[in-house]
Amino acid sequence: MISIVTPLLNEKNYVKPFLENLKLLYGNFELILVDGGSSDGTVQEIENNLHKFPKNVKLFKTERGRANQMNKGVEEAIGNILLFLHVDSSIPNDSIGLIEKNILDRKIVGGAFIHKFSNEDVFLRFLNTFGYLRSSISKIFFGDYGIFLRKDIFQKIGGYDNILFLEDVELCRKAKRYGKLIQIKQNIITSPRRFIKEGKLKLTIAFILANIMNYLGFRPKFLLRYFV
Repeated sequence: MISIVTPLLNEKNYVKPFLENLKLLYGNFELILVDGGSSDGTVQEIENNLHKFPKNVKLFKTERGRANQMNKGVEEAIGNILLFLHVDSSIPNDSIGLIEKNILDRKIVGGAFIHKFSNEDVFLRFLNTFGYLRSSISKIFFGDYGIFLRKDIFQKIGGYDNILFLEDVELCRKAKRYGKLIQIKQNIITSPRRFIKEGKLKLTIAFILANIMNYLGFRPKFLLRYFV
């Protein structure tokens, strides 16, 4: 069984379309939503829409922090496979089966999808192309790639590190010590909202700088605003 874990923070406008997408998934899964202190009515919006959702859903509240929220979600998960999914992302209907099929190979401990933005322009298509080349070689994925991982491996590596940003990158690096990460040849569609809000070039430069600093072991607080 797959446990989908989704962190939330002021995501009222994305709750309904997110649940509508998951309603279309084939297969057996549970959904674990972990709110980090929303003040915009996110929790109420979830409660208003849960009666339309046919699957098992758990809603928890915890302290703010994406790593902390996802670790909390895993504590409550009953699935042997974890799928970490952002609320502004949508995945193909057959994603559950594809993950389960690939994870049958015990050499494979997890992986992710191919990232694609909704409403792409030339710049965003370039970012996706570069991102695919990078991830297909490194097998290091960002959170909006839809990272999935065997639960036993997640527990062995101690879950997400409670760091300011790029906790997803560090999770992949740790997981690769225990086996192979793969990239499923299906698209996960993600909103480009942060690029629209911050500016495409500005946010791209911030991400590049954050990755360089993270590799060197530094995570300056002034970059945190680009990851929340």
